Amino acid sequence: MEKFNKTHLENIQKIVCEKSGAAVMAGPIGGHRKKRLLLLAACFMCFAVLSAFAYTRFSGLNGDELSFAPAYLGDGRFEIVVVNHSNRELKLQNKVKVMQWSTGEDVKGDSKKIIITNQTIPAHSQEVVSVDISKGYNVEAMEEALPKGDWYYFVFTNYNFAFGHDWMCSFDFETKTVEEAQKGLAFRQEHNTRKEKAGDSGAEEAGYDITGLMASDWIWPTESQKVSDSYEASENETDSERTIHIAGKAGNEVYAVAEGTVVEAAFDSACGNYIVLDLGNGVMVKYGYLKKIRVTEQEEVRQGQVIGTLGQTGMATGPNLMFTIITK
Repeated sequence: MEKFNKTHLENIQKIVCEKSGAAVMAGPIGGHRKKRLLLLAACFMCFAVLSAFAYTRFSGLNGDELSFAPAYLGDGRFEIVVVNHSNRELKLQNKVKVMQWSTGEDVKGDSKKIIITNQTIPAHSQEVVSVDISKGYNVEAMEEALPKGDWYYFVFTNYNFAFGHDWMCSFDFETKTVEEAQKGLAFRQEHNTRKEKAGDSGAEEAGYDITGLMASDWIWPTESQKVSDSYEASENETDSERTIHIAGKAGNEVYAVAEGTVVEAAFDSACGNYIVLDLGNGVMVKYGYLKKIRVTEQEEVRQGQVIGTLGQTGMATGPNLMFTIITK
């Protein structure tokens, strides 16, 4: 092996200075100091290479570019529609966590016994991933122990939880079909498409009729008045729905827009925690994506009463309130 000399040292010094911006002082170098400096430079180069590798592998794979919608088939078996909106192939690992939202803790069981199949989702494609937790978890006990307004969620990983790249998929034990899950994702995709078209110009410039949505004697449902989207969700001969999304901070109070009765206070995978108020005269309002529900079914509420808090549950892409008016 060629003997370590001053030229080698100067080359190492130059690389370290270029990569780190730190000055390395030259001077008489003893044998031990030479070895230490050489080791330091080698470690630095390894770190730089690994950082570049990590950036290349993980860039473009963030939560906004993946969508999950579960369908529960019974007996601890799920089929989850996964949409990869990114330019990179997604490879879900065998490691899956099962957690409870209210506690933020792992559900008691053996995650190593979870069976997951069809884990590769090519760029810009949709696949159905199968997850079976029956071998590692007492599913009946999980169903019985789930409080109203609470839910479980899977945590999936692309590279064994390296660099914090993991994704949440909320689920309950309501029986659904893959087709229903796909409809839910289509609903969300339509929402995102409309939001992209609106850009950062705001709802008013996108042509949303906000003033025609709220009754004159109602109050605004939350502190923020930043409407991020507005559209007709459905319309037929018997009923009509009109929805707006109000961006805000998680935990902001959500108010009853008018006096009414709570007819539903529950959770589903699309709307997350939600409340439906019957305001009478054939008008109901639905609050979705809530962080917490602070009312119970059949409760009479007054105008301005705090009925929940703004959150990011269900299929929400960020902290916001889904506010829907249903008329019959």
